[in-house]
Amino acid sequence: MAQARFNEAAAEMLGAALVYNPEGMMQVGNDFAQMPEAFRNIAGAMQKMAQRANDDDPIHPAIVDIMHNMYQKLHEVAKMAEDLGPAFRSLHAVDIKRIESPRRGEAKWDLSANRDHVGGSAPAYGYSAPTP
Repeated sequence: MAQARFNEAAAEMLGAALVYNPEGMMQVGNDFAQMPEAFRNIAGAMQKMAQRANDDDPIHPAIVDIMHNMYQKLHEVAKMAEDLGPAFRSLHAVDIKRIESPRRGEAKWDLSANRDHVGGSAPAYGYSAPTP
């Protein structure tokens, strides 16, 4: 007899989120782009369970209605998640371009190469930004 291990699967997802430590933002963007599929899978699981409850199990129709409503809401979340990847790419287009098409010597602009000049209030090397 196979058991639905939804709680274990959900706990595994939570565990993955708790230890999530991407090396860079491109990984974050890739992970965001995969979110719709994850939510479609969750919605699909609820849909299958609702269908089984409706077709095979002696469950009150009101419970089946709740399960169908849950599926519909999860499907809506999956649709919302479709905006996450494109929004990430659009709102971080300048950063992404610098990663995907780096300038010659781009690494010299990396934060790790400029730690002595990060967050300071005084202009570096006598440079002051032009006033508007």
